[in-house]
Amino acid sequence: MPSFLSDQDQIELIAPARAVSKTDIAPAIKIIESFGLKVKYNKNLFNKENIFSGTKKQRIEDLQLALDNKETKAIFFARGGYGSIQIIDDINFANFSKNPKWLVGFSDITTILIHLYRQYQINSIHGPMLFDFQRTTPLSIKKLFNLLKGDLNGDLNTIEADHHMLNTIGTTSGIIIGGNLSILCSLMGSRSFFNLNKDHILFLEDVDEYIYHIERMMYTLDRGGVLKKIKGLIIGNITNVMDNKQAFGKTVYQVIHEIVKKYNYPVCFNWPLGHDKENHPIIIGAHVELEVNSECSKLKYQ
Repeated sequence: MPSFLSDQDQIELIAPARAVSKTDIAPAIKIIESFGLKVKYNKNLFNKENIFSGTKKQRIEDLQLALDNKETKAIFFARGGYGSIQIIDDINFANFSKNPKWLVGFSDITTILIHLYRQYQINSIHGPMLFDFQRTTPLSIKKLFNLLKGDLNGDLNTIEADHHMLNTIGTTSGIIIGGNLSILCSLMGSRSFFNLNKDHILFLEDVDEYIYHIERMMYTLDRGGVLKKIKGLIIGNITNVMDNKQAFGKTVYQVIHEIVKKYNYPVCFNWPLGHDKENHPIIIGAHVELEVNSECSKLKYQ
């Protein structure tokens, strides 16, 4: 686990995927500074090459420099979109693995966070990115900075979700991993995909997908042996869901439930993480306890 942050520590901002403008992240800069931290702009942060934040070479260089910068104590990714998979195999994590720092992001950034955990067992934070700060709830933002400063066991960082009728009740504990469903499926069979050993609790989120796409990806995880090798499942926000002209006939949560109901571990739906206003941060690779009861679901760090 990287060292936690102190006041006036340096946060470096980087965009390894889709392009971002200064206007896009201006509100986020003010929020970061309000928590007593300094901001460093990566040199090519506002570059643009087609939809990307610069050429592939520039993005590789930027991420490498940020990872190796000894003055930087955490890296905040500006936004996702698409692009992290283009550069992940060109990054050298040797120095970073000896002196890790916090990486914060989600969505497309799942590629980087899961690769880091799989190859080096380094914790990172699945949480709001700069582009999303202005539409993310103050509570989710506060939780993020509390985690970064080491407050893992305070009441604020016990995450709760309302009961959902499709939940599977139970209590379990283990190592929490996960991220964007589409990205995780794209990593299967690669050296970035996690090695499950029945000690893991999996969380998933996604955006802009058809219902049948979600079902197909869940079948991919199931047929690949992923869903039978976990101790619990958390389904976060799956937003902007699309359907065909001829309706699929089930909600996105229903198709997931149909696939996982054969397993005995706790399952909770409608968890406050992912592409929505509530995007509570989670430390990938942390030991947690998950309780799903008839009234609510709770997750706390152990």
